[in-house]
Amino acid sequence: MSRDDESITDTIEHLTTAECWRLLERADLGRLAMEGTDGAPDVFPVNHVVRSGHLYFRTDPGSKLSGVVRTPTVAFEADGWDGAFRWSVVMRAAASAVRLLDDAPLDEIAPAQAGDKSIVVRLVPTSISGRRFRDARTVSTPVSSDDEVPSIDRKPVHIPRLPPPGGDVTSGPRDHRP
Repeated sequence: MSRDDESITDTIEHLTTAECWRLLERADLGRLAMEGTDGAPDVFPVNHVVRSGHLYFRTDPGSKLSGVVRTPTVAFEADGWDGAFRWSVVMRAAASAVRLLDDAPLDEIAPAQAGDKSIVVRLVPTSISGRRFRDARTVSTPVSSDDEVPSIDRKPVHIPRLPPPGGDVTSGPRDHRP
């Protein structure tokens, strides 16, 4: 690899606020990170829509909604791939459930999971940042016709569900905090 190739693969571009918002608008799935009901971190995949400097998602009563009500400080992350480049945007925000007002874009958010999902949560950002970098797996290297080219679009590998060490999965959640 030449010195030029190294600089291309090692460069991390810090995104402008405008570029972060543009990427969030294009993303159809993100991850909501928050304090869970047991006090431990939780992450939930959510479909979302961006409108007027806020991010919205739909939910039903449950873990996400009770977490937002109890501890409204959350983080939201979305990421994606633009050809040879990966990107990630992280937003820190204050979350609140909103009434179904004219500005709550309920019809624009298509939840992936079945259900009414009639509650809209609005994230009001306190900070937003993002970065883009070249995917090291797409850097051009000479490949002979006999070499197998690894696929970037692989199916996920099944991870067996195992009980926690020394734990009984039928007894419910345990407090693992010190």
